[in-house]
Parts: sequence; structure tokens; C-alpha cells
Amino acid sequence: MKKIQKIMAAGMVALFILIAGCGSKTQLTPARKIEGRWKTSSHVMFYIKTDFCTDNLSLVANQDRMVTMDIKETGDYTVDITLTYAGSNFTVVNSACDSSTGYTPDVSPMYLHGDIASTQLTVMNSESKVLGIFTFTSDLMQGTWNDQWCMVYCQDVSTTTKGLKLTLQH
Repeated sequence: MKKIQKIMAAGMVALFILIAGCGSKTQLTPARKIEGRWKTSSHVMFYIKTDFCTDNLSLVANQDRMVTMDIKETGDYTVDITLTYAGSNFTVVNSACDSSTGYTPDVSPMYLHGDIASTQLTVMNSESKVLGIFTFTSDLMQGTWNDQWCMVYCQDVSTTTKGLKLTLQH
């Protein structure tokens, strides 16, 4: 009888370990090194939405930006990112906005961090809010940027899907 109880107890422990292991997330090893300076080769259109001119978050302006990401590996799966941009051609596109859009310009440089899994880079701010998800090869990176936040008014700054394309500088 005691032998059966020991076998059952061992079986329960093994089952517990198996079930607990099913919930764990295994992170994929980065497919290649990502460290370096990544830059856009041409202007990228960023779309700016606020709820300043209307009651709802709506498109109020757009802006061309040249973007640079300086990426430094900090661990096997993590990086620090310094993102800078130069904006031009800020254009108000919402007729409901009289003299102002309520847009608070993004800070440049931004100090961010990222997680890497295989060929994907997830870019986050200091509160671990995801701002962009990118895929990369040896020297090309593309992804979607979407930074939304609220204080007195809300704003959203984004690109089209996979609209932010960067090249590794050699």
C-alpha cells in the first residue's frame, strides 16, 4: 500500500511539474546581432491624433520625420535604445482645429529599451509600454510606431503598419 502511495505521489509531482512547465514562456534566441545605429533613408510620415479639437481622438496633423535608433545590447534578449528624430513639414489637417492642435511635441532623444525574440524587436518606454514592434534582418528593420498617452488631453503619434523602415549604418 505504501509503495502505491509513493508511486502516486511521485506521479502527482511529475504531473505538477509538467503542468507548471506548460505555462512558462520560452524566449527565442535573437537570430542575429542588432547592436548599432539604424536610420531611415527617407522621411517617414507620422500621424498625430488628439482630442483637443473635437471630443474624440481624431487626426489633427502629420509630420515628416527622419529617425535614428542607436541600439546597445544589454543582455541576451534586451537592448537600450536612444531614439532621435528630426521633424519637418508639420501640417494641420483637421479643420476643427483653429489655431492649435493640442499636440505636445515628442521629446528627442527618447531613451527606451527593447526585448528581442528571434527577428522581432519590441520597443518600450520606461513604464514598459509598447511603442513599436519591428522585424529585422542583418541590416534592415521595419515596424509600426504607436505612442498614445493622456494627461489633460490625449494624443496618439503613429506610423502606418510597417511604415517605419531603418537601415543599419556601417
